[in-house]
Amino acid sequence: MKKLLILILAVGFWSAESKAQMQKGSWMLEGSAGLERSRSYFPDTDEKSNPVSGFTLHPKAGYFVADNLAIGLSGILGSSWSRNKDYDPNIPYNYKKGNTLNYGGGLFLRKYFPINETLSFFGGIESEIFWVRQKTISNEPSGKMIEVQQRAISANGTLGLQYLISPKLGVHMQTNLIQYEKTKFLLEGNRSRSEFRAGFLINPRFGFTIFL
Repeated sequence: MKKLLILILAVGFWSAESKAQMQKGSWMLEGSAGLERSRSYFPDTDEKSNPVSGFTLHPKAGYFVADNLAIGLSGILGSSWSRNKDYDPNIPYNYKKGNTLNYGGGLFLRKYFPINETLSFFGGIESEIFWVRQKTISNEPSGKMIEVQQRAISANGTLGLQYLISPKLGVHMQTNLIQYEKTKFLLEGNRSRSEFRAGFLINPRFGFTIFL
C-alpha cells in the first residue's frame, strides 16, 4: 500500500510539473544547431561547384507571457567553408579555399500546442539581423582577400515538434515554412537583394530546451 501511494504521488508530481513547464511566468533556455553540406550543379553542363560545409548555432532565451506562449531573444552564429579539389598552385589567381562567418541576433514569438504531457507541436515567428563576412584565399598576386561583407534582415515562420525527456528538459526539431531575407552588400555600393522561400524543410535544426 505504501509503495502504491508513493507511485501515485510520483506520477502526480511528474504530471503537474510537466504541465507547469509552459505556464505563464516560466522561462525557457534553448540551443539548436544546423549542419550544411551543399553543392551547386549548372544546367546543361557537366560543371559543378565545390562542396560547401558548415554549421549554425541558435541560442534562445524566452519568457512565457501566457500559458504556452513565449517571447524572447535569439542569437545566431554560423560558419561555412569550401575547398577547391582541383586547386593548382602554379596557376595565378587560382582559388584555393574560402570561409564565411555570420553572426547576429533577433526576437521570436512561439506558441505551443500540447498533444499530451510530453509531446507538443509549436509554431512561431522569428526576425533576425545578422552580418556576413566572407574571405577567400587564392594564388598570388591576389592572395588572401575579403570578398564580401553583408548585412541581412530575415523574417521566418517556423514549425516544430518538442518532446520532454524530463520535466525540465526537452528535445525538439524545427524547420522554417516561410523565409524572407533582404541582404545589403556593404562593399558594393550598398547593392541589395531580396529572397523569399516557402516549403517544408527550410534550414531544419535540432536542439534542446531547458524550462525554468
